[in-house]
Amino acid sequence: MRLIADSFRCGWVLLLMTLAARSQTGLGDASLEQLLNVEVTSVSKKEQKLSRTAAAVFVINQEDIRRSGAANLPDLLRLVPGVQVAQIDANAWAITIRGFNSRYSNKVLVLVDGRSVYTPGFSGVYWDQLDMPLEDIERIEVIRGPGATMWGANAVNGVINIITKSSQSTQGGLASATVDADSGSRGLLRYGGRLRSGSGDDAAYRVFGTYTRLDSGALQNGSGGADGWSRVHGGFRTDWELSPRDSFHIEGDLFSNRESQTRQTSFLLGPSGPYYKQGIRAAGGSLSSAWSHTSAGGAQTSVNAYFDTHRRDDLGVPQYQRTFDLSAQEHLTAGDRHDIVFGLGYRAALSGLSPGYAISLVPPKRTDSLYSAFLQDEIRLADTLWFTLGSKLEHNAFTGFEYEPSARLAWAPSGRHTIWASASRAIRQPSRLESGVSLDLADTPLDAATTVAVRLYGSPRFRSEELRDFETGYRSQLTRHVSLDLTAFLSLYRHLSTIEPQSPVFHPGPSGIVIEMPEVYSNLGHSTNYGGELALNWNVTSRWRISPAWSAIHINMGLDPGSLDQTSVPQAENTPRNSFQIRSLLNLTRKVAWDHTLWWSQRVPNGRVNSHVRLDTRLSWKVSEHTEFSLVGQNLVSPGFVEFGNSFWIVGTKQGRTLFGKVTWTF
Repeated sequence: MRLIADSFRCGWVLLLMTLAARSQTGLGDASLEQLLNVEVTSVSKKEQKLSRTAAAVFVINQEDIRRSGAANLPDLLRLVPGVQVAQIDANAWAITIRGFNSRYSNKVLVLVDGRSVYTPGFSGVYWDQLDMPLEDIERIEVIRGPGATMWGANAVNGVINIITKSSQSTQGGLASATVDADSGSRGLLRYGGRLRSGSGDDAAYRVFGTYTRLDSGALQNGSGGADGWSRVHGGFRTDWELSPRDSFHIEGDLFSNRESQTRQTSFLLGPSGPYYKQGIRAAGGSLSSAWSHTSAGGAQTSVNAYFDTHRRDDLGVPQYQRTFDLSAQEHLTAGDRHDIVFGLGYRAALSGLSPGYAISLVPPKRTDSLYSAFLQDEIRLADTLWFTLGSKLEHNAFTGFEYEPSARLAWAPSGRHTIWASASRAIRQPSRLESGVSLDLADTPLDAATTVAVRLYGSPRFRSEELRDFETGYRSQLTRHVSLDLTAFLSLYRHLSTIEPQSPVFHPGPSGIVIEMPEVYSNLGHSTNYGGELALNWNVTSRWRISPAWSAIHINMGLDPGSLDQTSVPQAENTPRNSFQIRSLLNLTRKVAWDHTLWWSQRVPNGRVNSHVRLDTRLSWKVSEHTEFSLVGQNLVSPGFVEFGNSFWIVGTKQGRTLFGKVTWTF
C-alpha cells in the first residue's frame, strides 16, 4: 500500500511531462463557456439558466460523478464548496451546508427526483438508506442557502436535489464490480429496454440491482469499530411519452441493510462510560410518479406523487415511517415580463417507535399532515435585470401556520457576468424527538436506597427554528480559460434548539427513592453566522483542468437570558471555519485519465476534530468502447484521523487509507 501511495504522489512529475504533447480532443474550453448557460431546476422548480439564478448553486454533472472516484453519495458531495461531509463510522455520516453539522443535520433538505428523504422522527437523513447507483444519476444540484420558498420547511441552510437519469438515456446493459483491497466490495447490474406496442416504441424502462459489503473500521484505541455493513438494493424506472405534450414516469426501489455500530451509553456529547456493540437492521422502499403536460400556449402543468416507507431497528428500538405526498404546480408566463410558478401540496407522515424501551415517543404512533401552497414570480425589469419574489405558505401539525418568503435580484450585464443578491426567511419545523421524546440518559445509584435518574423530555411548546438570510454573489467567465463563482452570506438564527435542565423531582417507591433530574427541549438559542464560498475553474490546457475552491464560516451561537443549556453551543461548533479543496482533471491520452482531489479542513472550534488533509486519486483506462478499468486511492496522505468523533450514541472510527479497483462494462 505504501508503495502504491508513493507512486500516486509522484504522479505530478508525470503530469508535468505529459503537458508538452497537447491532444486535439480533451476537456476543452467550451465547457467553461457553458457554465453560465447550464440549466438548473432546483431554485425555481423550472428550467432556469444559471446566469439568471440569484442563488448559490453548484451542479455535480455526469462527468464529475464518473471522474470523482467516489463510491457513495457522501464522498461525491465532498466536491461541493460549503458542504461539510464528515464520516462518523463506516455506515454513518454527518453532512450539512453552512454549519450545525450532526448525525441528524436538521437544516438541510435532501431530495431524490423531488421525493423528500428527510426523516421527520429524528430530523435529517439516514445516508446508509440512501446509498444508490451513482451511474444512474443525471446530476446533483446543491443550493447553498435557503430554498424554503420552493421546497418548504427544513430547506434552511440548503437543498441537495439528486436528479436521476431517464430510462431513455440508460438503454442497454451495464455491469460494474468494485473490489477494495482491504475492506469490501460492490456490484451493480442494470438493464434498460423498450416496452413495445403495435404502434412502435411507446416507453422505455430500466431495472437495476446492487450489492454492497464493507468491513469494520477501527476505534481511536485501535480496537475494532464493529461498524461493517452490507446492503441489497434494487429498483426500476419507466418513462412514457404519452403524446408530444404529455409525459409520465414511475420509479420505485426496495432495500435491505444489515449493519452494526459501536455505541456509547450517553445520547449527549461528553464522557459516556463504557462502549458496547449493537446491530442495526433497516429495510424499506419507495414508489413515485410524475406527469407533465405542456399546453398549446406554452404553460406547463405537473403532478407528482410518492409513497415512502422504511422500518429501522436502531438502538435496539424498532422505528417505522410511512409518507405519502401529492403535489401539483403550474408554470406560465403573463405578458412579456412575468414568469410565474405556483402550486399546492399535501403530505401525510406516519411515524412510530415501539414502546417499552429506554427511548420512547409520546404518543408512540402519530400521523402528521402538512398542507402547503407557493407562488413565485420572476419579473423581467430590463433585458439584463430580473427580480424574483415569492413565498411558501404551510400548515404543519406542530406549530400551525408558517410562511417562508424570499426576494432575489439578478443582473447579467453581459453573457459572461452575473451579479445577484437575495433575502429569505426559512424555518425548521419541530421533529417528533423535540416535541414528544422520553429518553433515559443516565441512572446513577447514590446508595442502596437512592438513585439519580437523568431524563430528557420533548416539549409540545417547541417552536420552529427560524433563519433570516442575506446573500450576494458574483459568477463570471473571466477569460476563455477561467471562470469564477463567489458568494457571501449573513445568516441570523433565532429560536434554536436547546436542552434546559429543570428542577429535581422526587419519586418515592417500595425499593427506594428515585431523584429525577429532568431536561427539556426548548428554543433559547440564537446565532449570527457569516462567511463565503469561492470556486474557480481553470483550463490550463485543452486536456488539463484545475478547480480550486475555498469556504469560510464563522458561527457565533449564543444562549438567550435564562438558558442553562450546556450542549448546544459545543454542538454548533462542529464545523471548521475554513476548508479548501483543489481538483485536477487530466486526460493523459484519449483513453487514459488521471484525476486528483486534495481537501484540507481546519481544526473545529470545539476542539473535537483536528485539522486534517485528504487526498483522493483516480487512474482510468478506457479499454474499449464498452469496457473501462479504474484504480482509486482514497485518503492517501494522512490516514488514521477521526473526521467527526462521537455523535448521538455512535462512537466515531478512524478514517483509513483505501485502495480499490473498478471495472465497468456496457452491453
